[in-house]
Amino acid sequence: MNKRQSYRAYASEAYRFLAREGSKNKYIEKLLDDMRRSVSNAGVNCPTEAALIHKEQVMREKAAELFDLEAAEKVLYCSNKEIRQVVEMVYQKDCWKELEWGDIEARVHHAEIYLPASRAQIYRWLAQACRDFARERGLRI
Repeated sequence: MNKRQSYRAYASEAYRFLAREGSKNKYIEKLLDDMRRSVSNAGVNCPTEAALIHKEQVMREKAAELFDLEAAEKVLYCSNKEIRQVVEMVYQKDCWKELEWGDIEARVHHAEIYLPASRAQIYRWLAQACRDFARERGLRI
């Protein structure tokens, strides 16, 4: 990775995070469920007020993750079919497992056969998806 693509790893992890969580709305629901459980277990006298305070705190803490999910969703929604397919096949496959050396290369090779598209074209689509994410997220390119 050259220095002009410093955002690539961040973007690829954001796409993997999106695949793990499903969507921004599902992630918010998960956070709210966790918040409801913690408030109900705390035994607070005024649960509504405590819930609102806790919700604001959680949303502040998780703001970056929410912005990442929103940007990744928007890019995939606005992208063409090929870019969506390549991102799903390369970045979002087995999103719950850590990437190992050679995983991306093997997934690109699989996409090369499945789509069919050249290896260079697949890497161009991936680069486009990462650039679009970086722009949408407001990262320096």
